[in-house]
Amino acid sequence: MKKFDFIGKRYIAYLFSLTLIFGSWFYGVFIKGPKFGIDFTGGVLVQVKINDPQVTTGTIRELFKGKVEGILVQNVEGESEFLIKAPAIGDPNKTVNTVRKILTERFDGKVDIRKVEMIGPTVGKELREKGIMAIIYALLGILIYVAWRFEPIFAFGAVLALIHDALATTGIFMAVGREFSLPVIAALLTVIGYSINDTIVVYDRIRENMKIFLRSKPFEEIVNESINQTLSRTVITSLTTLFVVLCLYLFGGGVINDFAFVLLVGIVVGTYSSIFIASAIVVDWYKYVKKEK
Repeated sequence: MKKFDFIGKRYIAYLFSLTLIFGSWFYGVFIKGPKFGIDFTGGVLVQVKINDPQVTTGTIRELFKGKVEGILVQNVEGESEFLIKAPAIGDPNKTVNTVRKILTERFDGKVDIRKVEMIGPTVGKELREKGIMAIIYALLGILIYVAWRFEPIFAFGAVLALIHDALATTGIFMAVGREFSLPVIAALLTVIGYSINDTIVVYDRIRENMKIFLRSKPFEEIVNESINQTLSRTVITSLTTLFVVLCLYLFGGGVINDFAFVLLVGIVVGTYSSIFIASAIVVDWYKYVKKEK
């Protein structure tokens, strides 16, 4: 079986990762501009079904023009179901009543209001802060677990790789102009959990090989062999998961589309970091510590 020199290509991988993260964040923040859903900014969300094939998102936008400020309309399923979002300006109950009244007057007997959500700006800010803290707590918990399960040097590599995954996935998400919401935070936490699972499998094999070969082979070679030995498992698992998430993204509907998109990007990025980043950081850290001693 042919062995690939993953560790030997680590500096190319570092450069690619830095370019991806800084490029996507720069484009997402300064050119596209980050977008936040009503979960984080506060506002009103109304999901409606309109039994009229002639109605489009543009038709509904024109309907609310000059009547409700900052309205956003998104197609949910097929051509008849829509999400109508309005920012938190004034009384949210008043906004909902206005939306309901306009729709009923225009599509009398053809409109079915499926769901109404109202979140105040204070609650939205609190949810945003809690979402960020959830990711930070997850990373700290993983840092402690990996340091206890393996060695601090491995924990350092694992957490840096997870931060890499979170930053790269978030950057791509912003760059394509998608909207942050609570399901997106849940998807990021899922990506972190998925990625650390892959990384632990590789680390476990490195630890086993260290017990056998550490005195007879360079550490860099041991790590590279360990990655190659677990490569088929990593690729097969990732492809299987990717296929399921792709189906979810394509056929799951608009409500979970952002969630599925984060998982789709996160699985690809997480698999890449498990192979090229997590173990490579351990190698460089190990060489640095050895040189210091």
